Amino acid sequence: MSGTETKRGLATGFLILIAVSSVLVNRVAAADGGLNLPSSLVNVVVTNGTESYFNISLSNVPSGYDVTDETYLGWCIDRRTEMTRNVTFEVALYSSLSPPSNLSSVRWDMVNYVLNHKQGNMEDVQQAIWHFVNMVGNYTPTSLTAQAIVNDTLANGTGFTPTTGQNVAVICFPIILLAGSYPVQVSIIELSYPVIPEFPTATLPILLALATLSPVIIHKRSLTKRRAQQTTTTPEHLSR
Repeated sequence: MSGTETKRGLATGFLILIAVSSVLVNRVAAADGGLNLPSSLVNVVVTNGTESYFNISLSNVPSGYDVTDETYLGWCIDRRTEMTRNVTFEVALYSSLSPPSNLSSVRWDMVNYVLNHKQGNMEDVQQAIWHFVNMVGNYTPTSLTAQAIVNDTLANGTGFTPTTGQNVAVICFPIILLAGSYPVQVSIIELSYPVIPEFPTATLPILLALATLSPVIIHKRSLTKRRAQQTTTTPEHLSR
């Protein structure tokens, strides 16, 4: 195998690796708006926050996802129901970039803009969020700072989509109460948009195999083609 053929084979192998990786990443990213969230229910405990309206602690989160067993900044989006504190309940997690059908009409672009362009204190931010997602009708902020956030969002937030390193809202949709019939509500947590979308690690051996075998396959095809040409070509001394 010549040096040129070796380089060509390696280059092809890397191109295959990049192309297949891109397809896999895009498929996973499209599955839940670019976030890798567990499909199983996770446990939640809510307490009062200072930097945010709630502190929302997740637990029983399987490994390998963009969320983990830790405490996140949380916000209220459902003023119909009180949120009971210090009670464990189960929620389903949804990306606000790919929300469930019953929340698909919410202006999540505006909510995500607010989370990335905060002003004032947590009460100001919470009032601005209520303005854009409130399940009991329209809400008008009482704070001048909150109204300033709303005005900024109305002017600049349409179509806003978080990018790498920015905050994205993850919806915590309550399913099962574990400690009794206490009132809970739909809420959101802030998640930093992942730098690199994750994809199943089981695909790595396949990608590596494709990248490794492609130069060998190209070399074998080249040899087969060369031998075929030698077989069909009449030697010069026999044509005289």
